Amino acid sequence: MIRDIAGRQNHSVKLAQKLQRKNYRREHGLLVAEGMDLLAIAVESEADLREVLVRQDLVGRLPAGLVERAEAGALNIGVCSAEVLSAASSLGGAADVVFVCGEPQWSLGDLDLEQGVVVYLQEVGDPGNVGTLVRSCVAFGSAGLVCSPGTADPYGPKAMRAGMGAQFLLPLVTEVNAQDLMARLEVLRKQGAQPADVLIADSRSGEDVAEISRAEVGAIIVLGAERRGPGNEWRGRSRVRIPQARFDSLNVAMAGTILLYELHRAQERRVVAINQPVR
Repeated sequence: MIRDIAGRQNHSVKLAQKLQRKNYRREHGLLVAEGMDLLAIAVESEADLREVLVRQDLVGRLPAGLVERAEAGALNIGVCSAEVLSAASSLGGAADVVFVCGEPQWSLGDLDLEQGVVVYLQEVGDPGNVGTLVRSCVAFGSAGLVCSPGTADPYGPKAMRAGMGAQFLLPLVTEVNAQDLMARLEVLRKQGAQPADVLIADSRSGEDVAEISRAEVGAIIVLGAERRGPGNEWRGRSRVRIPQARFDSLNVAMAGTILLYELHRAQERRVVAINQPVR
């Protein structure tokens, strides 16, 4: 259905406002995001779209097929003035479209914890860093991203903007503590599988990331809060570092992106070596 939305008290506007809060998103299994680029990715990835609020002059710019879906009754599109849309937006007057969709539901069992590269974020509180890391995971073929309690919600509005909608393209598992992740790896081991190596990002010690070469298994990269780093639960695990010219100047998103890039290149080199003809 396509309808005009005249005021800020409209149900759809209020819903978008409420979904700015993590607890409300979790309770209702919904997320809110903004921007034509993010909406295009949501449509391309066949996300569970529920509501689209669009500025009056931009209806013609909606992704192909959305208007037809609304006319067929499969989607609600609300046409708003700039003032009304700004009330539904965390960006205020800069909004062009705000949309609501079902939040994807993933579990550890959905991730490749043997051959894949997975990022585990432990109490990384900045949503911009979390969103950037989601985007980097997609860029370098990660099998997924796992967030601990205390990590910023990857489906929050700020993280969604930083991730540019990559959240629709990557398995994301939230509220997983370190013990639960380690227990899952132990279950795989008991089942006869070879779980991925756990690599703790450490700015001070460990193997140079450029020298990493994992033969048969994937990797779980553990990234902690910038001031504290990963917790003591990971004591005794392999550590990996990024050599820097002077002081520790990389934030967690930059460091994680470099680690993902290096592991991606290492995997590519292994594939080339495996496919190299024997002479």
